[in-house]
Amino acid sequence: MTVILLVGGVGCGKTTLLQRLHGDELSYSKTQTIHTEGKVIDTPGEYLEMPWFKHSLRMASFDAELVVLLASATVSEAKFPPGFTTFFMPPSIGVVTKVDIAEPGQISLAGDYLRLAGALEVFEVSAITGQGIAALEERLL
Repeated sequence: MTVILLVGGVGCGKTTLLQRLHGDELSYSKTQTIHTEGKVIDTPGEYLEMPWFKHSLRMASFDAELVVLLASATVSEAKFPPGFTTFFMPPSIGVVTKVDIAEPGQISLAGDYLRLAGALEVFEVSAITGQGIAALEERLL
């Protein structure tokens, strides 16, 4: 698998997706600081949401080959500013999470926010049900 950096707001499902990708038991765990497990760099949502932490995301991206922006379909506002992917040197993709508990319009809106941020590819997944995980795993290889 490619070395990836997971970036997204608080509660968007970064750690749960990491657990799913590694085949671990799914359990809630709040990420407090940048955490590397295998080829995945997991970041706290606060690093995106609080401006003074964003430099830490950029520094972490230097160890990554791909930046994965995550947006929860259950959140109605954009967490990424337009063109956000230009902040990073590695290429970026987008992942809409929690599609199992969202309406089609919510899923579409989250995907639009990711595209506006600069993600050229957007995957729709549920770490709980496994929906869309195979396609994402194939892309990450």
